[in-house]
Order: sequence, then C-alpha cells, then structure tokens
Amino acid sequence: MGLKILSRSGAVFLVIAATFLVYWPALRNGFVWDDTALVLRDPLIRSWRLIPEGFHHFLFLDATASDFYRPLQRLSFTGDYALFGFAAPWGWHLTSICLHAAAAVALFFLGERLSGGDSRVALGAALVWAIHPLQTSAVTYIAGRADPLAALFSFAGLTLALRSLDRSRFAALGAAACFLAALLSKESGVVALLIWLVILVWRRAPLRVFGKWVAIAVVILGIYLGWRTTAERVRPPAASPTPLAIRPILAARAVAEYAGLLLAPVNLRMERDVTTAPQRSPEATRRNAQLREYQTLLGVLLVLALGTWLHREWRERSAAALCLWACVVAYLPISNLFSLNATVAEHWLYLPGAFLFLAVFLAIRAAPRVSRLMLVVLPLWIFFLGVRTALQQSAWHDQRAFLETTIKRGGDTARMHINLGNLDSAAGDHPAALAHFRAAIERAPEQGMAWFGLANAAIRARDFATARLALEKVGPSPLLQADVLQARAVLDHLETGSDTSGLLREAVAIAPRNWGLRKRWLEHLDERGQTAEAARELRDLLTDESFRADSWLLLGRFLEKLAQPVAAITAYEQAAERDVRDPLSRARLAELRAAQP
Repeated sequence: MGLKILSRSGAVFLVIAATFLVYWPALRNGFVWDDTALVLRDPLIRSWRLIPEGFHHFLFLDATASDFYRPLQRLSFTGDYALFGFAAPWGWHLTSICLHAAAAVALFFLGERLSGGDSRVALGAALVWAIHPLQTSAVTYIAGRADPLAALFSFAGLTLALRSLDRSRFAALGAAACFLAALLSKESGVVALLIWLVILVWRRAPLRVFGKWVAIAVVILGIYLGWRTTAERVRPPAASPTPLAIRPILAARAVAEYAGLLLAPVNLRMERDVTTAPQRSPEATRRNAQLREYQTLLGVLLVLALGTWLHREWRERSAAALCLWACVVAYLPISNLFSLNATVAEHWLYLPGAFLFLAVFLAIRAAPRVSRLMLVVLPLWIFFLGVRTALQQSAWHDQRAFLETTIKRGGDTARMHINLGNLDSAAGDHPAALAHFRAAIERAPEQGMAWFGLANAAIRARDFATARLALEKVGPSPLLQADVLQARAVLDHLETGSDTSGLLREAVAIAPRNWGLRKRWLEHLDERGQTAEAARELRDLLTDESFRADSWLLLGRFLEKLAQPVAAITAYEQAAERDVRDPLSRARLAELRAAQP
C-alpha cells in the first residue's frame, strides 16, 4: 500500500512539475487580446464587495457584447486583482498555470478511475494533456481561463460521481457542486453532466440511480439557467447561421485540422479558418479552395477511422470505448455541426482532447506490441511537446508580439490588422496605424470596425478629409452608431471649433449604458461649466449602476468643484469600497478628511 501511495504521489508530482516547467516562461508575459476587456476594463473584478454583482452580468461589461455568462472566471479575476493588481501580470499567469496543473491532476485521478486503477495510463494521458502546446491559448491567455476552470470542475465532478457509485453520499453532493461550477465557469461545462449520464448508461446503472442523477441534473441546470436568464446583458448582433448543407463539410475539415494540430502542433495561432473565403488574390483563393477540398477528404477518412476504432472498442466494451464516447460528447458542441463564431479554435480542444488522450493510452495498454514501440516513440514525442509549449509562450509576450506572430503564421486577417492599427495609433505612430487599417480594409472592405479605426487614426493624424470619408464608409452598424457620432463630434470641433454638444448627447442617448461615452459626455459638461448638471446626471446613473468605482470617483471630483466636501467624501468612500487598489480615491479621502474641522 505504501508503494502504491508513493507511486501515485510521484505521478502527481511529475504532472505538476512538467506543467510548471513548460509554462514557466509565461510568467514574463503581459496582458493581451481580450485581457484588455475582461481584465483591465471590467469594473466588477476590483472588489470582493462586487462578487454578487458579478453573478448578475455577462462578460464584456464595458466592451463588445457577448453571450458568455462565466461568473466563476470573473471571480478568479477578482482574487488576482486583490493580490496582484495590474502592475504584476505574472501573478495572473501564475494563477492560470496553477489551475491548469490542478486540472491535469484531476484528469489523472479520473483516468485512474476510468482505467480500473492503472496509474500508468492515467499518468500518460494527464502528462501529454498538460504539456501539449494546444493548451497554450487556454493557459497563457488569461482571458482563456474559463477552459482550465471548466475542465478542473468537470474532471473533479466525474471522479466524485464515480466514487458516489460506491454509496458515498458526500461524493454525490461534491460531484453535483462541481458540475454546477463547471457550468458557471464556461458554457461547455454542461458536457460533464452529459458525459456522466453516458457513463451511467455504459455501466448499466440501476434505474433508481440513473433517475436520481437525472433529477440532480435538472436541479443543476435549473439553478444555472435561473442565474443566467436573470443576468443583465446586451445581446450581440445575430450572426448569419451557417447553412445546414455546409456544416458537415466544415465538420470534416475541422477534424482534419485538429488531427494535424494534435499530432504535430507546429504552426499555432489564434486566427484559424477552414472555409473557402476569398483570399487577397484570385490565385490565393484557388489554392485555398484546393487545400480545403483535400482537407475535407482527409477529414472524412479520419471520421471513418475513428468510427471503426470506436466500433471495435465498443464490441469489447473496453474503457477506451467509454473515453471515446466522452470525447465525442465533449467535441460535438465545437464540431461545426452547430453554428459557431469561428470554424476552428485551438482552445476548443481543451476538454475533448483529455478524453481522446485517455482513449489512446488505454488502447496502447491493450496492444503489447504497440506498447513496446511507444516506449521509444512516446518519450521523444513528449519531449517535443514540452519544448514546443515552452517556445510558444513568447508568442503571447505582449499585444504586439501576439498580433505580429499571428499574422506571420498565417492569421493575416482584418481583425489582426485592426488591433495593430489601434496599438500604433495609441502609441502615436500614425503612419503605421493608417497602413494597418488600410490593410484591414483591403482584406474585409465590409468591416465597419476597420473603417472606424481608420477614421480615428486619421483624426489623430489631423487628416480630416480621410477621417470624414472613413466615417461615411462605416455603415449602419448598431454597435458603432454611437461611437461614430462621438468621432464626428471630435472631428467637427477640431476642424471648425464649433460646439458639438448635440452630437455627444445624441451618442449617449443611443448607447446609454456605454460608460466610456457617458463619461466623456459628463466631462464635456464639466468643461463647459455645467458641473452641477453633470453631477445630477451622474447621480441618476449611479442609482442603476452603482458598481463602477470610476463613476464614484468622477462624482467626487464634481462635488469638490461644487464645494460640497462632505458629499465628496461619501463619493470617494464608495469608490474606495468598489476598488481595493484605487489610490486616487484614498488620497483625496485623506486630504478632505484632514481639511475637515
């Protein structure tokens, strides 16, 4: 028994050590991509007091609307902000690495359960899954933390649920809590519940046990939907659904794309696509279409091969067949059989890949000749995966490195150039910014964000003619309508010096919950000497949206100008309570309190 415990402890230590070894370079990285919206601009992560409020809002609160309800991801960010603030991004990365390591350990224990106690199978699957380069976009990318959280709770829930079959009531309660936590971490967490029902059917659980778990699943989904449906959100524009006739073709291509990434993860990047969308030239479009035809054929052959493998394992009712079914259940939501916001994404394999690796190692165990060959091949492959993952961390070092690496590796899309343009524009490199926005327009002339970015960059460069032309090209996008009005107000003021209050007020009326627009309008009123009106309007806003520390800080400034120090102190106190790292409010509080008689 002692040797067995030591062996298990050693396996767990190896998984954790390997995870930290390959991801250690990420501690030098900063915030990139959606980190700016989900970390730097989310007002709900800045105080423990706001945790309940976080459960009442979808993600991207002060950014582009989304359908993502992930309160546990936001909760983990609250802890990181309290511990590290924004000046120490290494701490945020350390948390993500710890969560990934914990998920790998949970997979190890689940693998032991599913393999009948074979620690070698569990260790092999957990180790390969932990260090595989595909996981980088879920681990190194702070905004991708929803995947490790959902996987951790999914694996833990399934392990506890399996223990509950040994008549452990507390294990069943723990499993139910983990299944709910997986759902609150990411929408794909629902597959853990579905996989558990598949396991119950596979194990021919008594009808009483199956019925109990169906009832538990209904309660879990009821709690989750109760929170989700009552949370406040701004619905994103409805995207055109993928035609049904095309979905199987995209699904086949995605299988081929993912198979290549699993076996030889060499060219890793954020922007991936398996459609035959027009390229930058007719020749490039033709080559891409040819490639996708071959990819479709390869995907069909791979699906047939996987089906054959599953059928063979199914006849023997092996544990590998159960893991393959779990992989299928976890993969179906991202298979392209349903409309998605992309065709492939590396981090989407985070959960299904775990069950695929378990199935592979179980199949290797059942084939002695293959096992002997793997003793030579597997260590070399694991070494390659670890080195590739460590090297991949530099691609996420900062926003510029991320964008330029993505473009260099084939993700040369309008979205990448728009973000590079915004980066250059903020840095004052106007020629480079204009060039990137024009490159984005060349790739996607219908992209309103590209024209809007060009207009803003042109305004900063004082190229007013280009700015006006670009604003006319933005189009009737409901997401940009208010921002376009604000840009026109800035442009009119710079060109003619005229009063543009009407345009700013109209922009606020169109997007009343856009705090960035509202704040600029309030500051405009203050600059015009209408501080009392700005304070009244801000107080009205705070009756509905009292969670932003920035709003209370601005109110404190207005009240000081209006010679209301006592009210200003109250406003600054509210700001300090809503941001545990707000030095401005605390400094003003100290000064105002010292000045009080």
